[in-house]
Amino acid sequence: MLSLRDRFPGTKNLAHVTLGCLPTPVEPVPKLARLLGLQSLFVKRDDISGGAYGGNKVRKLEFLLGQALAENRRAVITFGAVGSNHARATAVYGGQLGLQVHAVLAPQPSTPGLEANLRADRAAGATLHFVESYAEALRRGAELRDEIALRDGIEPFVIPFGGTNSRGTIGFVNAAIELAGQIEAGALPEPDLIYVAYGSTGTASGLAIGLAAVALRTSVVGVRVVPAESTNPERTRRVMEEAIDLLRELDAGFPRVRPENVALEVRDGFLGGGYATATAESLEAVALAKANDMHLETTYTGKALAALVADARAGRLAGKTALFWNTHNSR
Repeated sequence: MLSLRDRFPGTKNLAHVTLGCLPTPVEPVPKLARLLGLQSLFVKRDDISGGAYGGNKVRKLEFLLGQALAENRRAVITFGAVGSNHARATAVYGGQLGLQVHAVLAPQPSTPGLEANLRADRAAGATLHFVESYAEALRRGAELRDEIALRDGIEPFVIPFGGTNSRGTIGFVNAAIELAGQIEAGALPEPDLIYVAYGSTGTASGLAIGLAAVALRTSVVGVRVVPAESTNPERTRRVMEEAIDLLRELDAGFPRVRPENVALEVRDGFLGGGYATATAESLEAVALAKANDMHLETTYTGKALAALVADARAGRLAGKTALFWNTHNSR
């Protein structure tokens, strides 16, 4: 597997723990490509990125929990909505590593997977803290940090919503380089476009940085699945700059990538009534995916695929190679 450490050896000093089953495969989806009139369509199978639990959070947690272990932390605090896949992944993998996981959870509309995620959080040994708002989540997180530090004699490691900070984002810089290796090996041609859900920004931002770093011309289409105030351009730019600065600090050979020069388009128009609210387009996309042996849901991946379907039907993908990055867990 081609990785960040292979291309930029100085990044070997970045704390890391192996959690995933990487590289994840790239598979053609010829039946759906024909239905949509596409030249070629591929799926990146991050839904099977981990043995215990898949999805995009595994790549972020390799660097985040790796840092927690390197700093000898005993506990982790993270945040999410009540049905958060990120909170579930943190509970599963943090628990396996012997870390006590605290998840601070804010309200969201009910979804089919919500109760399953809560059961899995508890089964993994996580302590759940329910709050009424994003602002209250941050306040409760600060209180927990002080309480745990007083109890353990060391502060807990704090992981933000979605696992998105400089280290979490680097998980997807690494993923872009993994994809470059698969392209070099002939697993797929260089895609013109990658469609991926755009929530806390780290997945799409990391991919765009990594693609630019290895001089691929592929554009990332981040399909917004959360309200704009949660993922504004200033936040995205800050996430990118912090990740790039850390990478260049570790390896001076990492290119001087600038956020304004990466190929990332944030696509609006598919959020519908709000976070975790299904749309007619996402329901259709989930059904199309199921007919093509892909397991999606309506909160993130269904909306991302809906954008790809809409672009294909509008003729925007004629003669192009598209890649759908499946960030859902199908384990």
